[in-house]
Amino acid sequence: MKRTRALGYATAVLVAGILAGTSGCGSTPDDRNTSRKPEQAGAPTAGQAGAEQVAASQQRACEGGTYTWFNLQKHDVLNGVTEVQRVTAEPTKLTAPMRRLRTDRASLESDGPALDPHAVFFALDTRLGLTEKGEELDDTSGWSGLGEPGAYAPLAEGGGEFSGLAARLVSYSFVKLVEADFRYACGSGEGREPTTGHVLTWIVDGEGTLNCDEPLTKGTSAPAHEAERLSCHG
Repeated sequence: MKRTRALGYATAVLVAGILAGTSGCGSTPDDRNTSRKPEQAGAPTAGQAGAEQVAASQQRACEGGTYTWFNLQKHDVLNGVTEVQRVTAEPTKLTAPMRRLRTDRASLESDGPALDPHAVFFALDTRLGLTEKGEELDDTSGWSGLGEPGAYAPLAEGGGEFSGLAARLVSYSFVKLVEADFRYACGSGEGREPTTGHVLTWIVDGEGTLNCDEPLTKGTSAPAHEAERLSCHG
């Protein structure tokens, strides 16, 4: 998954800290370094066992079908911001903690014969041009071009070191969310019921730092403008 670093000022020099680790297992969204909730240990409850039986008996979608994508949207959202930190011209470490503003989870909702969520996400990746058409994976569960099903969008930690002039700085975390509706079908005829659904995931996550004492330009990203409004003028 692609990560980016955005800067909200031109005259200062900022040495970026290493970004938080990408999606992993074994933590809640409040843990910035990972992106999945822990699995509960122990035997499943009666309700869980019943749900598993229903899922097992659900009709599986046909193989070799075609995806039709529509209502595709991509937009940047702010998912974390720090308080203002004052720095001098001397090298200064940025230590203000990142505060989570929202939690986004990659998900798949569908009606009709069941599909492998990883295969759906791989098909969306191809639709977005991140994978060449015709490319296939033997095991789509090991693919991580998009935020994977069930994963939480990571929250950047911020940090790094600043030097060059006295300023009031704010660090922020963002993700580029992707939402799309789809239809999966194998053609007409008996037993060819299509599957329709909706996907939410992301293609970029990253962080940036802005100077509250310098105005943002029109070309500055929406997350940066929102971070300025919340922390610089909040």
